[in-house]
Parts: sequence; C-alpha cells; structure tokens
Amino acid sequence: MNAIDTLITLADVRGSLDLRCQFQGDWALDHPPEAPGTAPYHIVLAGECHVELPDRRDVKLVAGDILVLPGGAAHALRSPGKRVMPSVPRREPGGLLEVKRFGDGADLDLLCGSFHYQQGSMLFSALPDHVLISTHALGTEHALGALVALLRSEADTDQAGGQYMVNALTSALFTLVLRAHLAQSPQGNGSLALLSDRRLSRAWQAMLANPAHQWTVEGLAELATMSRATFMRTFSKVSGSSPWVLLTQVRMQMAFGLLSRSRSGLSDIAAEVGYQSQAAFAKVFKDTYGLAPGQMRRSLASVKSG
Repeated sequence: MNAIDTLITLADVRGSLDLRCQFQGDWALDHPPEAPGTAPYHIVLAGECHVELPDRRDVKLVAGDILVLPGGAAHALRSPGKRVMPSVPRREPGGLLEVKRFGDGADLDLLCGSFHYQQGSMLFSALPDHVLISTHALGTEHALGALVALLRSEADTDQAGGQYMVNALTSALFTLVLRAHLAQSPQGNGSLALLSDRRLSRAWQAMLANPAHQWTVEGLAELATMSRATFMRTFSKVSGSSPWVLLTQVRMQMAFGLLSRSRSGLSDIAAEVGYQSQAAFAKVFKDTYGLAPGQMRRSLASVKSG
C-alpha cells in the first residue's frame, strides 16, 4: 500500500451520488455548510453555471468540470444570466435519482453527491477549500471521463443494484479526482507536500507504512539522508507540523478505524497503533476526539444500529 492509499484508508472515504439537477432560465440555489466529515461535489454533464464561495470568489463551471468542496463549505450555484434571489427547485422522480428542476428544460445538467470521511482527516485537511478538475482537459483517454460517463448511464436508468453501483463508483471517483488534483497542483506545504519532497517522502512514507514503530529523530533523519537538525527543520517547514504531531494523527485515525470496524480489545488496539500503555493511548485518543476509546466505540455502534 502506497502513501496515498494509506491516507485514503485512514480517512475512510465513502462516496454517494444523491441527486440530479436540471435547471433552465435564471435561477440561484443556496447550499448551507455541510456537517463535519462531508465534502459535496458537483459534476457538470451539460451547460454552465457559477459557484459563489464564502469569500465571494466566483468559480465558473462548464461541461466536463468536477467541483469538490473538501471542507463542506457553504456555497451558492447561480445561472450565467441575470442575478436573481435564491429559491427552492421542485423535486421530481427520474431514473435512479431524484431530480431537482428550475424550468422545464435542462440548460444545466448536474450530478450531485458527497464524499464522506472521518472527521479530522489528514488527507482532507491538506486539500484546498475547493478542487476543480476538467475532464475535458484531461483528455478522452483519461479514466475520470469514462467513470463520469458510467455514473451518468446508471443515473439515467434504475437498474437492479444501481444505487450500490453508483456508491461504489463514487468512491473510485474521489481517488481519480485526487490523482488529477495532485498532478495539476503540486502541494507547497502540508502532509501531502511531504510526498513531493524526494528525501522527506522516504521518512513520511515509512511512518505511514508502520505508525506503530517507535520512531526516533535519528531513524527518520537517516531515512531522509539528512542531519537531525536539518530533518526536523525541513520537515516542520514543509508539513507545518513536527513529525510527532503527524505521527500521532496517523495513530489516532488508525485507532478510530479499528474501533469502528474491529472487535479487538482496547489494549490490543493501543499496541497496534504504537502505545505500550492503554492508559496513555486512551488519554491521547480522548484529547483528540473528546471521547474515551470505549465511549467512541459505543457511539459508533449506536450510529450503525440506528
């Protein structure tokens, strides 16, 4: 498993395709901020529109564009024509997905959904407030365009297993969007930027591959072929945090996943993420998530059963 695979796994990314939007005329639609751990996305199948972000930036979307808002920021969609007050579209059934409509035609045709992830994800916190990818710019041979076409095909019909299919496809959609983003926007700082640094990436990938290891400055600096002082200074400058802060984040996200998906005892989970003392593990976990590990497990179980 490479470093990006690990970060995606730690984030526990799941996708959903929620509705189709077909708008005509002059219109505006407000989107309130999402709950933590939710990143909405819009895929433009045809037409164009504008997206207004909280800082009043205006982003134009055209056919083939995919917009993701990793932090779930509030935003407004608007028609390219005259500005009008936001209103509520009518809802209609349509194939696999419910359809929201303004007017009777489809000057703009959108697929809309969400990526759901573990709160506090290192991966999502390293992404900008919006990610915009043009499938047309990527070329006809790129897998992202083919995946969007398959999503559209499933959305147009209501075949057996269609909802399961589109949810599985949207998880793959996130990975392809992330690949395209990293290819077109080299990361200047943050945990993703470490992977772009030839020397630091060796140390960071080793930490991601084996977070339970009792890492030392000497060991990490040796992997990066740097002196101790140079390694600590450079790592902190590029990532914005010390190696120990990032290592703790990896361990806690790994523990969160184990509490959610496994029946392992708390002492076993503590050891698996690098803590010899269950008490020390529980303290760091509660400092991170606000709940003790046992409380978090019960909370997660009640959500699943509900």
